[in-house]
Amino acid sequence: MKYYFPIGIFDSGIGGLCIAKEIINYMPNERLFYVGDTKNMPYGNKSQHFIRHHSMKIVSFLFQHQCKAIVIACNSIVSNALDIIQEKFSQKTILFNVIDPVIKNKIFFSYNKIGICATHATIRSQYYQNKMKKHFPHLTIITKSIPFLAKIIENGIHTHQLNSLIQESFNSFIKNIDLLLLACTHYLFLKNAINNIFKENIRIIEIQKIVVKDIITTLYNKNLLNTVPIYPIPINNHHIIFYTSDFISPIFYAKVKSIFKNNFIVKQINL
Repeated sequence: MKYYFPIGIFDSGIGGLCIAKEIINYMPNERLFYVGDTKNMPYGNKSQHFIRHHSMKIVSFLFQHQCKAIVIACNSIVSNALDIIQEKFSQKTILFNVIDPVIKNKIFFSYNKIGICATHATIRSQYYQNKMKKHFPHLTIITKSIPFLAKIIENGIHTHQLNSLIQESFNSFIKNIDLLLLACTHYLFLKNAINNIFKENIRIIEIQKIVVKDIITTLYNKNLLNTVPIYPIPINNHHIIFYTSDFISPIFYAKVKSIFKNNFIVKQINL
């Protein structure tokens, strides 16, 4: 019954909840263990050494909890630590990430100028630029880093202030591109607001759908997709468990509850 084992997913904070939501929407019978390293977020302004060290601890935690697959839902981690994670764990569990399925997508054949909005750590790594040029050499890639935007999203901000921030941060950037890639899962929480502000002037790639389609296809082909509900769920083994490395903040809990209603539990862990 290995198909019943949970899917692990992790991020520096709440950003990966966008991916987790999509997983539950399209794979409702799966159990989910989510780790948000809220104590150390944001990862986007950290050194590569820091990112590699802490992400390995999180993957080890999820592997020890018998996750049948692990989703790296943080662009900064993928672009700075995927190689060492794969080196240690690719033979032990199935690894997914939020970059590789996206940068191979055929949608890019239809565009010429791509805007990649990401953290400093992701842009510094050149991961997107190097890999996308191999698949789509015709593309002009323009990158933009917005320092501490992930932390602002994590901590919450008034809607009026958020709209002003989006207008200021994205206005000139969007004028020069055909397609926007929000290359930080925290930024995905801004997708609707960006669309409302800039309307028909920009298209934003559907990262969540691309990533989850890849997860479904792979698990199905390996006979690991849980296609039917399994009840009863074992005692003390909730359908969705969220682990946070810091105290359980009201903002984190409220965001989880708004997405997953009451079908979850939140625990604090030491990483």
